[in-house]
Amino acid sequence: MIKFVSLRDNSLRLIRALVQRGPQPVQACRLCGLPTASGEICTGCKHDLPWRTAPWRRHLPHVDEVCACFDFAYPIRQLIHRTKYGRDIACARFLGELAAPELNGVEPPPRDALLFPVPLARGRMIYRGFNQAMELALVLGGRKNLKIDEVSVYKPYAGRAQSTLDAMSRRVNIRHAFRTTHAIQTDTAIIVDDVLTTGSTASAMAATLKAAGAKKVHVWVIAAA
Repeated sequence: MIKFVSLRDNSLRLIRALVQRGPQPVQACRLCGLPTASGEICTGCKHDLPWRTAPWRRHLPHVDEVCACFDFAYPIRQLIHRTKYGRDIACARFLGELAAPELNGVEPPPRDALLFPVPLARGRMIYRGFNQAMELALVLGGRKNLKIDEVSVYKPYAGRAQSTLDAMSRRVNIRHAFRTTHAIQTDTAIIVDDVLTTGSTASAMAATLKAAGAKKVHVWVIAAA
């Protein structure tokens, strides 16, 4: 049986073919606004980022290793602030994509290592609408094939914002801030956060993780001061 194709059908196929083969929209660099061939940042801006070359030297109680991708400087500082205070989830994921290839530590983590995003207290979570550490962990977990544990550690009370306090006050403010729901199901726990300044939050959470069963605690952050 001969199947007849109408002129209208042929026209629709031609239009679809032209649309599929047509030029793709040009993507602009998030930082300078110039066109970029692929990704969200152009080659020049990526090269000029404040990549961290020196490892974190300060000792943090209960923490076995710290890995930071950038120095806490322009424009990474502004991107982190845009994420947290501008409620820009896409920006958090962008930072995660930038950092993922560089956050490896001295040795690759074991396959059963778990990522633990620093939790927010319920009130702060409701106010912000999302947890930036969780958004970072989603990207890092996907890129490195690591599972995320977002329920074993929680923060029952918000307390004062760490960014408003000096080093001594931060340690007091964050002490005993974290709780666990059950034993940690891995020997290697990796804390994920956006920025490391005094390390008080990382140390407090690491102490909680080790008390619940973790043998090693690493810290992965986008930037360190």
